Amino acid sequence: MRPHALVLTGVILAALVTSVAELAPPWIIRLAVDRFILAGQAEQIWWAAGGLLALSLVQGGIDFLRLYLTAYTGQRIVFEIRNAIFEHLSRLSFSFYDRARTGDLMSRVTADVDVLNNFFGRAAVIILTNLLTLLGILVVLLIWDWRLGLVYLGLLPLIALGTWAYARRVRPAWMRVQRQLAALTGTLQESLAGILVVKLFGREAFEQKRADRQSHSVLQANIETARISSLWMPYASVVMGVGTGLVLWVGGQNVIAGITSLGTLIGFTTYIQMLLRPIRQTGMMLNIVMQALAAAERVFEVLDTQPDVRDAPGATPLPSIKGYVRFEDVSFRYKGSPDDAHALRNVDLEAAPGEMVALVGPSGAGKSTLVHLLPRFYDAQEGRITLDGHDITQVTVQSLRDAIGIALQTVFLFDASIGENIAYGHPQATQREIEWAADVVQMHDFIESLPLGYGTPVGERGVRLSGGQKQRIALARVLLTDPRILILDEPTSSVDADTERRMQQALQEVRAGRTTFVIAHRLWTVQQADQILVLRDGQIVERARSTPQQSAHETLLAAGGFYSQVYELQFHAETLTPGEPAAGQAAAAEGGVR
Repeated sequence: MRPHALVLTGVILAALVTSVAELAPPWIIRLAVDRFILAGQAEQIWWAAGGLLALSLVQGGIDFLRLYLTAYTGQRIVFEIRNAIFEHLSRLSFSFYDRARTGDLMSRVTADVDVLNNFFGRAAVIILTNLLTLLGILVVLLIWDWRLGLVYLGLLPLIALGTWAYARRVRPAWMRVQRQLAALTGTLQESLAGILVVKLFGREAFEQKRADRQSHSVLQANIETARISSLWMPYASVVMGVGTGLVLWVGGQNVIAGITSLGTLIGFTTYIQMLLRPIRQTGMMLNIVMQALAAAERVFEVLDTQPDVRDAPGATPLPSIKGYVRFEDVSFRYKGSPDDAHALRNVDLEAAPGEMVALVGPSGAGKSTLVHLLPRFYDAQEGRITLDGHDITQVTVQSLRDAIGIALQTVFLFDASIGENIAYGHPQATQREIEWAADVVQMHDFIESLPLGYGTPVGERGVRLSGGQKQRIALARVLLTDPRILILDEPTSSVDADTERRMQQALQEVRAGRTTFVIAHRLWTVQQADQILVLRDGQIVERARSTPQQSAHETLLAAGGFYSQVYELQFHAETLTPGEPAAGQAAAAEGGVR
């Protein structure tokens, strides 16, 4: 709020002037009745009429200023909140996204923030103006006639009691609305993101029913909120009706007795009628306030979440490294898992600069978890990981990740051009550097054949490209950053055999001088690895390092263990029928390689 102090001061002053202006008409009417009308001074009445006209013009100008400044301030505050959420989300750890739903987060950034905009940009100043008006009316009435003022004062406990009871019921109702709306957004986002799978299995009707159920929950929550909201207006009308009747009865008796003037009574009743608008608005404003509180609670749930992985106090940038990697008795379990459910257990490994380390094993063995610990996507609960002797928890996260490049099997491309996607991790790259990276992954000739070349849009999530093309662009994106440590998760799994062979040859040149970790599904791709580690149930159960006399691959084959068994399965699957190598490889991989 501090950056907006000047504008907020203007809003408060405008609200104060508006309240004073709203208090003036009954005062002028009282003066006109007692001084001019009852005194028969018809020629003086125009002064009162002119005063009311001038007052309305001034009030109109002040209202414009008040509403504009309020809307401006509200938009600026919401702009800053939305940016703060997005910035904070970008800093949260992977463990947060393991549990969060994308649709729910989108709802918090958009729908919940829009609710806050309605409060800051509209409701807040109305509440302030109404409060000042109510207090002003109370002061004026007590000055005019303290007896009638006490009648007005007696209404306040009833209004306060009703407000308290209403707020208690409407806030949880609005919280239910916001949560159900977030759930609906999540359902729709999930269905649209997976539309290919939905259509592939003919599940459109199922997804429609799922969305209908969630939409019905939103409907029911809104109806319940509307039912509660509808109670306020009748209550306020009854209270104000009682107040008006009491003022007329007591005031009328006082006028007849000569205690109160007729103008004062008319002014009193006018003020009582003026109270009806802000008091009725109280219900609507409370709706907005309670909805804003519910939205703010959801927004601050995100903002108050601290990243699990962050820079340690006194962390220093990682200096230039050669690429010596060491895991020392590393154990890790995912957040929320039982204490004995380790994804990795007592892992020790060393990789010298320039070495290629292959990780093989069945699905869930811990291969991806192991490489995700290196750039600190997660932090191990036990053990230590070092790069060139530097504990990775004692260097800044950004400098650590700058030294590591990861090409995942699951590819994500942005809705931008091919060139922009390749240069995403290195925006300052020259066109020649971009073309070099594309050439390494055997994409340059294809891209050049397109009418727009490197300026060709790829569509959302790269929908205009094949799976193999997307995978190669993602790999080029990593190579362009020139990392000292390279992590490859089967980077050629979606390309044809000829392209894969040429890419493997090019990658062998690129890997020179870089420490490379390769998650291997097809074992023939890791025969040249300097080290091969076989993981099962989070532990390294077999390992071998190449020597001048024998490769790691040959050593593990000779050992006759799990690696040898999987290799034999894949070898027979590929040679069984010449026309079905891909099917055989896929079956073998599913049966025990990943």
